[in-house]
Order: sequence, then structure tokens, then C-alpha cells
Amino acid sequence: MRWITDGLRREILNDPSRFKVICAGRRWGKTILALLWLMDGNITSGERRWFIAPTYRQGKMILLPLFRTIGRSIKCKLNESELTLTLPNGAEISIKGADNEDSLRGAGLNRVVLDEYAYMKPHVWEEIVLPMLATTEGHAMFIGTPDGYNHFYDLYMKSGPEWKSWMFKTIDGGHVSPEEVDRAKSTMDGRLFRQEFEATFETAGNRAAYNFDRDIHIKEATDPPPVRVIGMDFNVMAMTSLLIGEYSDGTVHYMDEIRQSNSNTETMAKAMRNKWGILPTYPDPAGRNRSTTSNRSDHQLLKEHQFQVIARKAHPAVKDRLAALNRQLMDANGKVRMTVDPKCVHLIKDLEQVQRDKKGGIDKSNLQLTHALDACSYYLELKQQQPAQSIAWS
Repeated sequence: MRWITDGLRREILNDPSRFKVICAGRRWGKTILALLWLMDGNITSGERRWFIAPTYRQGKMILLPLFRTIGRSIKCKLNESELTLTLPNGAEISIKGADNEDSLRGAGLNRVVLDEYAYMKPHVWEEIVLPMLATTEGHAMFIGTPDGYNHFYDLYMKSGPEWKSWMFKTIDGGHVSPEEVDRAKSTMDGRLFRQEFEATFETAGNRAAYNFDRDIHIKEATDPPPVRVIGMDFNVMAMTSLLIGEYSDGTVHYMDEIRQSNSNTETMAKAMRNKWGILPTYPDPAGRNRSTTSNRSDHQLLKEHQFQVIARKAHPAVKDRLAALNRQLMDANGKVRMTVDPKCVHLIKDLEQVQRDKKGGIDKSNLQLTHALDACSYYLELKQQQPAQSIAWS
């Protein structure tokens, strides 16, 4: 078991990312770290920094004793009725509650912590807090324990130069003994224990990719795959393509993805060609007979852009695609033959969130999901019948 060192905590504090997301188990030490970050750096005159808890009462109960200690140690003025520390230069650090939304509006902010963000309404960040950071180009830290696949998960999965995320188990923090963790494990059901102590995003539903485990399957490739192909799902709302690499031992690595909203096959084909080059493509078989936006079929449009199209004449059974996917993730002998690069955020989201319906198929009720999973599994179902090396270049 890896214990988090003071060095790694310093790394989080010093990381330059504008928006930081820390997903951690109970009693890991999120609040103390967030408070250190909130008070870190050169606090200039007139700055406003906030710690927002799910409720005002929670914030007062957790942080007021710490504010009293801080006020005494650095000679700040503490207003206990306003829950505000005023520094000698006039800068303010305040405790707020997300339950009183009107109290959050209006002020400009330089730095803010949103504590237990999974239990706040998502618009508190999107509509209220984020605009308050605009004029100052301020920074934010989100901390919490998961509560299913909600808006906290969406932030954790965000990518880009301004965002960075970390995930830690309770035991990693060094504040709770292994014996106490084992004791909790013996008294809680598995799903709740994983959520509360291992900080994993859980659902009570019936996952389509039931063998997917982010600790096992999400990783960057160490060697470039010798074979590269493309998996593709046609959908105007969220057209999705995946760059797939295959190694000589049959291991598959999902390297990259392109997702386009309100797009068409021709636009996607140009994007694929510009980003990845012309590669054998394994699309939705239904594209043989229809197009998303053209009088020519999706397959015809791909061929016009020089892509070699490899697909069945008709859809394979959904249960066969899911079986192929889960076999690739982990076979009956425990062998893992599939990995996913962290940049494939939509594929990872589908692998974690897409559910099976009552008939064992794929639940399509959420229109934002399933497209990357479809692009992934069309290829896997076909390639498990015949290795990519022998059919991709036919």
C-alpha cells in the first residue's frame, strides 16, 4: 500500500493548474489540505478567498475552530458572526454555505474551495461561483468523496491545461489505520465501502462493461502499437471515433478519441484524416445502408475519403458485443488485454456509466452516453472473430 507523503501534498499545493479536483476517501485529510491551499501564496490587499461547504452549518462546525487557531497564530481579525478572517492588509477569507445561494452572488473571488462538491447543486459552480472568478482569473479547488456518477464525476474527468485531478483512498492519507479500514470493510456493503473509503465512483445499476476497473485499465502506452485502426459510431448528436492500437499478443490499447456534436460523417472523416491519417476503420454496420446527413451511405462517405471500411453486413447481437468487450477487459483467467489512455474521457465515461437494459442489451436512455462504447465494441466483436493483423489490411 502506498502512503501519501508530505512531498505529494506539496506537489498538489504547488501544482499550477487553475482548477484542481481531489477525490478522496473519508478522513484522508481533504479539508486541511484545501485550507492550506486557500491560504497559500501571496495574498494581496483586498483579495477575497472563500471556503464553500454544502451547508453554512457544516462549514461553521468544521472550520470555525481552525479559523480561531489561525487568527491567533497570524494576528488576523476573526468575525465569528460573519465567519470571516480579515488579514492585516484587508484581505478576507470566509466560510460560506452552498445552501444559501443568494449569499454567494456578486463578489469577485481570487480563490475558492468547494467542499464535498458531490453534495452541492451543480449550478452553484457553473452559474454562481465560476463567473465570480472571471475578472480576477481566480483559481478553484474541488474536494470530496464520490456520490455516484454525478457532477463531481464530470469535473473529475475534465481534461485540458487548466484542469488536474487526483484520487486517493482513505488509507493513503495516513490518518486512519489499516485495522480501522478493515473494521469498516467488515460492516459495510462492498459498493458503499468502495465509494466512502476507496473513493471510487459507484452505481447500483448493472454496468455494461462490468469488468472495467480504472485502476487496472487506464494507463498510457509504453510502446507504440504496431497496428493501428479506427473504431467509429455514427450519430449526429455525438459522432465518435476512437484510435485503437493492437500489439502482437492481442492486447488492445485505446489511444485517442474524437467526439463531434451536431456533425456528419464527412466532417468526422476529415478530422480523422487530419489527426490520425488514413487507417482501416471499423464503423457501425448500419452505416452501410444509411447516412446521418447525406444521400450517400456513411460507409460510402468514408470510402470517398480513402478509408478502408471493415464491418459486418448486419449488426451483431448486443450481448455478443458486450461479451467481447468484457473478455478483452479481463478473461476468465484474469488476463487483461485492453487498456485505455486517460485522454479518452468519453470512452472511460461510457465504460463506467453505461448500463444494461432489462433484456441484457445497452440502455440508450441517456443520449450523451453509449457512443464511445459502441465505437469500441464494434471493433472488438469483429476482431475477436479474426485478429486485426489478418483482416485490417485485406
